[in-house]
Amino acid sequence: MKELYIDFDGVILDSQERFKKIMLDNTNLEDWINYLASIEWYNFLRECREIDESLTTIQKLQKYRNLKGIITRIHTFNEGIEKANFLRENNIDLPIFYVLPEQSKSSVVVPNKNRILVDDDIKNCFDWETNGGKAFLLDPYIEHETKKIIKSLKTLL
Repeated sequence: MKELYIDFDGVILDSQERFKKIMLDNTNLEDWINYLASIEWYNFLRECREIDESLTTIQKLQKYRNLKGIITRIHTFNEGIEKANFLRENNIDLPIFYVLPEQSKSSVVVPNKNRILVDDDIKNCFDWETNGGKAFLLDPYIEHETKKIIKSLKTLL
């Protein structure tokens, strides 16, 4: 049976776009580390936009599909806590797999032919597939979906 894993930043919320903008404005690594430590993650997550009804879609997927968990990179302990709180507040009770900055998602959840990752980062998708899994790149801006690129989590329903 296929097992589905979903990335958080850039798939559930537009938080990845916000991170990219901040990173461009903060090219000094020390400034970036200080910035991450200063974020009030509760507010940060609630100020992000939901991507195409992703929360409602995940609620449905956790009931009707073999959705095994959320895989998310975290930069601070507080970020992990607030991501869990955010998901629980939105009635998502799946396991959460935390990935540290220098880890790959495939080192936290080992891919195999029955494990599917949905991620907005092509590098993560490539790594997942290189290690034996299947991956879908989520790109909400594409016009037409392909076998490997989807526009919305709704495609998985």
